[in-house]
Amino acid sequence: MKARLLFLFLCLTWNGWADTFVPYNPDSLKKGDWITLETVHYYPYIAPGIKEEIPWRAENIRRITILATVAEKTDKSISIDYTLDNLYDCHNNKEKHGFHYFDSRYRQDFAVEENMSDKRILRVTYDRKSRKALVFDKSDSIYSYPKTFIPFGVRQEGLSAYPGTFFLNSLNLEKLITPVSKDFLTGWDKDGTIQLIPNTRVVDASFDLPPNTEFTCSNYGIDASKDSTIHKKIFIAYPTEYKVGERITLLLTPGDSIIQDKEVYANTHTYRYEGRGREQNNLDYSSRRFSFYNAEFGSLSPDEIKKALQSRDSLFQIAFEKDFKKMDPYWKKVFERSEQYFKGGFILLRYMYNNDKEAWHKSGLLNWQAPHFASINPLIDYAYNLRKPNAAHYSFFLNVYTSYKKQELKSDNLCLNKQIELTPQEEYLLNKQILSGYPRYLINGVSLMKLAYDKTLHEIEDDYTNFITSCPDTSLTNEVKRAYNTLLPFEAGKNIKESGLVITDSLHLVKGSDRKYILLFLSGSHGLSGYYLQEALDLKKLLQEKGLASTVQFELYANFKAHNAEVIKPFKAIPEKQSQDLNFKLGFGTITILMHEDGTILYRRLGGFTTSKIPELIQKDLNREDKSFNDFMKGFKEGILGALLIAAIIGIIYYFRNKNRQKQERNRRHIRELELRAIRSQMNPHFIFNALSSIQNLINRSANQEANKYLIDFSRLLRKVLATSEKKLVPLSDEIEQLELYLKLEQLRYPFSYSLTVDQNIEPDAIEIPGMLIQPFVENAVKHGIAPRGTGEIIIRLSLQNQLLIIDITDDGPGLKTEANGGFGIRAVTNEFEILKTLYNTEIGITIENRQEKESVSGCHVQLSIPL
Repeated sequence: MKARLLFLFLCLTWNGWADTFVPYNPDSLKKGDWITLETVHYYPYIAPGIKEEIPWRAENIRRITILATVAEKTDKSISIDYTLDNLYDCHNNKEKHGFHYFDSRYRQDFAVEENMSDKRILRVTYDRKSRKALVFDKSDSIYSYPKTFIPFGVRQEGLSAYPGTFFLNSLNLEKLITPVSKDFLTGWDKDGTIQLIPNTRVVDASFDLPPNTEFTCSNYGIDASKDSTIHKKIFIAYPTEYKVGERITLLLTPGDSIIQDKEVYANTHTYRYEGRGREQNNLDYSSRRFSFYNAEFGSLSPDEIKKALQSRDSLFQIAFEKDFKKMDPYWKKVFERSEQYFKGGFILLRYMYNNDKEAWHKSGLLNWQAPHFASINPLIDYAYNLRKPNAAHYSFFLNVYTSYKKQELKSDNLCLNKQIELTPQEEYLLNKQILSGYPRYLINGVSLMKLAYDKTLHEIEDDYTNFITSCPDTSLTNEVKRAYNTLLPFEAGKNIKESGLVITDSLHLVKGSDRKYILLFLSGSHGLSGYYLQEALDLKKLLQEKGLASTVQFELYANFKAHNAEVIKPFKAIPEKQSQDLNFKLGFGTITILMHEDGTILYRRLGGFTTSKIPELIQKDLNREDKSFNDFMKGFKEGILGALLIAAIIGIIYYFRNKNRQKQERNRRHIRELELRAIRSQMNPHFIFNALSSIQNLINRSANQEANKYLIDFSRLLRKVLATSEKKLVPLSDEIEQLELYLKLEQLRYPFSYSLTVDQNIEPDAIEIPGMLIQPFVENAVKHGIAPRGTGEIIIRLSLQNQLLIIDITDDGPGLKTEANGGFGIRAVTNEFEILKTLYNTEIGITIENRQEKESVSGCHVQLSIPL
């Protein structure tokens, strides 16, 4: 109890500093600032089944959203333009069970050609001193719109083919907006609150609005041990889901003040909230635990389904009894509707998987007048939709419903009632015929993301562009854009090194190789599916049968205990950081990537293997040169065979003439390459000796934590050094990364500073240099420039001058001494320069001099010049 009181006390003390709010006032307004206003008309309830108690509702309401934008501002006046942003109208019918409905965002579904959005309806000029309206500049603003009749529930005909007639409504927008605009500035309080006429409110602005809701909760991230308490004061216009940190989403209503009970979490690891608004959040957390209760796939009988739903109802009722009575009416409706959507979707899903259709029709579960179908209105209920994956029963129902309708349509053909297969694009287009309004864009967005996961982005470019430009809901387009941008680095032709995958450091990428392949599979899901294991084994067997086993390197990683690695080969345990990135950062748990050995991606798929497709892709890629050769041979037959034969004869004569000379040159170069490899292999122990000396120094000083960190970073650096020591040339970007790792490690021993700058005209990934070339000179600067004093500065700069890569390394130490020029690393690199000159007919320039000679400061300056 003491801990809880202390936590509440801290929450109260945080109120003063958690979010510093600076009120905006009319004098703060500048050209381009905007405020979104909403004026609401409530229709009387004249049909059964609807309660008038819900203030934030989608039924029996006309909601007009107006955008007020600052057009001009002078010393004496300020002019504001008022335009229509959206008009929503929905009210129930006296005689029939249903609604008359219109939403201007989806006016194409209502055959509305006129678009009043973004057109100025009214411009009002205000006196800045008195804030009173002076001039009203009015425009033609009669807005006519049709409303269509939508019955309660869903019908087998679909969500857009409702029977009924349209009728026209007309509204004088100028007459509606004038009273709102008249006192717009005079109703602006000092605290930033804007007081408007009744049934009108501010819902958004280009600046911060006065907070009206607050919460205090713990943000337990991916690592639950790292607790950070968050306290916020925010403005919200409607009941909304608000994401806090990585894991927590709160359900907030304007005016809520929610506090998480940390003591309950510490003792039971369950979430419990106190304060105003606690009811919907406590119920939300309770209902998550059985959100997909009995939702397993399979062929269940109607009786089994009924029992499963009864069990679910019992669990839900228990959760309801704790928090339902005092809950805000809006959230009551959210949970009630969500349950009906779950039941309807669950029943349709089980029906599609069941073979005994007759038993299902007799059960009554598919009765379209049952509550789980008759009480829902998808065109309107998106206002009560929870977007969280474990509570998004609205979208779950729409996905299942469209699948059900498409299953009917696929069977409805003249080919002996056979099921016809639709392409993913056809499935996507068919959604547009089944749905309308918000449901259409919601499901089309989901379908588009599924297409992006299974196909290349190039293949869906037209559909993607059409969706982004036509969908009026930015929350949906932003989700699709996020998925699209996440997949961009994994497109065919991209390099895996650009993807940001942590695992890339562990892959053995070989530059220039296009006849060998790497198959990378990553699964961040908990445990290794037996299906994935069997698919991997089947794929290995298939590659062996087709003679491709030697061309493919398996890199398969899944989330399981490392000590099981021997049991479930060829899989390896995925690093925890990579698993977290897949699940939380990238947003997909599993991905398969086929690439060349240099990391160039050939194919990617979100999900498991497509066993038969991988060998086909490899074989096709292997055969690409054969096709070119066939085309080339065809050219021979069309006229150039003779010329090529003459050239071939000359070539053969030249070959035999120079055979001995080339053999001698090849042997000489081979010997020089072996000498070069020997020098580098000597440099590695030299580097390791220096690094181990650093670790010993830290341990002797009892700096165990620093030594531990040094060992981790050292192992990463050593892996990169060993990987590059066998290569003739390495990317400049790898050498730079290696240098920075080395310098950061040395900073644990000495508190020196360093800077490493690369000129903008240099592309590090496109330039290759001999490995371990710069390292000895930087190490020399640390040893002779930093170590004697224990501090100092090292500056490294890379630039391009006349096709030369210039590398300048300077320190501010005591300067050049005789032994400094004779260290092992420097001697080894000097010998390496001579060998490289022989191998590549290129000369690497080097100058080493004291800075005192030219700059009048102590230190040493080394300059390397490498021809490109």
